[in-house]
Amino acid sequence: MMALPRISGLLLVALSMLPSPGSHAANSVMIWPIDPKINSDDKAAELWLENRGTSTTLMQVRVFQWQQNQGQEQFQTQQQVMASPPMVRIEPGKRQQIRLIKQVPPAAGQEIAYRIVLDEIPTPHPQEENNVGLNLQMRYSVPLFVYGAGLGANNIKPTLSWRLVNQGKQQAIEITNRGNGHVRLSNVSLGGRSITDSLMGYVLANGSHTFTLPFPPPAGAELSAQLGTKGTWRSSAER
Repeated sequence: MMALPRISGLLLVALSMLPSPGSHAANSVMIWPIDPKINSDDKAAELWLENRGTSTTLMQVRVFQWQQNQGQEQFQTQQQVMASPPMVRIEPGKRQQIRLIKQVPPAAGQEIAYRIVLDEIPTPHPQEENNVGLNLQMRYSVPLFVYGAGLGANNIKPTLSWRLVNQGKQQAIEITNRGNGHVRLSNVSLGGRSITDSLMGYVLANGSHTFTLPFPPPAGAELSAQLGTKGTWRSSAER
């Protein structure tokens, strides 16, 4: 049996049920790595699923191209990267490998972003007499980045700027990335006030993403964010 990677590379997602009479036992699906990548000299990457629950889990696996335009996320069907197998059945205590196979390489020096979407397919459970059962369908989404020749996760160079915008009736920040690789934003604050102390989201290469603000923005405030392993970014609004 293959040994598990180090704990920082694991994502444990609990599929919890509401505590009502007749509810089924909760499932737990562990997914790793949480940020798979396909380098230019690789044909595929591995994604592992482990069922830590007490019942069989059926999952459909699909890969969508992921883009950000005008501050919004967009997902499209594609044929550049395929998941094999596209449907898995995982018994309790077992694990399953998914191969993410590159069909068409990106252009040289280019990073292409995808989202791996895993949908749980509910399975029937026997019901006790006079009890109402609850069966939830869950969806998981894992980012995947694929690199063309001459570029890799270790040498991408994001270039960020931001501005205040209105999103409906709320004020928001729009962060633009004019670099050749994505960034992962966490521990974000504006003017010294925390927007989030955990993961806020991604800004893709040559893309922009809009995040609503939980408080009115102070005039002339500086934005600060942790960029994964790339340190801390601090910047005033773009004029």
